[in-house]
Amino acid sequence: MSEASSLVPPSLKPGDRILLLSPSGFMAPEPVVAAANVLRFLGYQVELSRHALGCAGIYSGTDDERLADLQAALDSPDVAAIWCIRGGYGAMRIIDRLDFSGFMKHPKWLIGFSDITVLHAAFQQMGVASVHALMMKHISDYGASDLDLRRAIELMQGLHSPVEAEAGLLSRCGHATGVLEGGNLSLLYALRGTPYDFNPQGKILFMEDLSEYHYHLDRMMQNLRLGGVLERLSGLVVGQFTEMKDGATPYGTDAYGIIAEAVGGYGYPVWFGFPAGHDHPNCPLLLGARVNLSVEVGRGCLNYVD
Repeated sequence: MSEASSLVPPSLKPGDRILLLSPSGFMAPEPVVAAANVLRFLGYQVELSRHALGCAGIYSGTDDERLADLQAALDSPDVAAIWCIRGGYGAMRIIDRLDFSGFMKHPKWLIGFSDITVLHAAFQQMGVASVHALMMKHISDYGASDLDLRRAIELMQGLHSPVEAEAGLLSRCGHATGVLEGGNLSLLYALRGTPYDFNPQGKILFMEDLSEYHYHLDRMMQNLRLGGVLERLSGLVVGQFTEMKDGATPYGTDAYGIIAEAVGGYGYPVWFGFPAGHDHPNCPLLLGARVNLSVEVGRGCLNYVD
């Protein structure tokens, strides 16, 4: 049996306060400022955290600075949504130092992807839904009319429209129901054996990744297979695997082929080519929600059932 879906934060409303911060990598200010103005145009109060535009090596600030920004955002009763500026790397360095007691008194939305998978994993452990979705460069590049942005806001407003799109050739037909979890595969792999590892039993797992060697991808998939993760899923949604790489000797198959082989012994539906990840479009997903997954020849559908 699948677990119950998560607590959903209060619906986002025009005039609500959105705080932009980066718990991971740094970003040049121009796209952040442009994206903030897009969100203001849509009717929200938008503020930047103290170190949102900072830089400390590859990070937006020191561990203490990024921790302070995120802790203040989690604690604030006036913040309706924490929209992460970018991914990169760094969330794992501070995740175990966060205190979520204030957040649980005032739940709020978390939006982001890539390295933000670490924070999504923590939210899932607490039983709180979050949004795997676009960040500031995407908003800056595509503006207020972008479908991905509109869908992300609709999810936070409580409008859970089905997602229908093409299913790739390696997809496996079938129907399943479960709680949707996942994110960036490299981070899901890195969190294995930690308190933020997810329980795969009956889950619909979403995964995507960027710029990994094919043999690295196979190693991660074999870890999930040997650890009993893959066999306990109810379904698998495979997003974009962008700019994947061969070594000096070609691996012999692509990312989707590697994943298809790893899950070949199981009977649940698998949707290859879901339009989410490090490319455009990056279709938002409500992690922690209970969904129906339906995969037919050439077509997939993800439908929220709560």
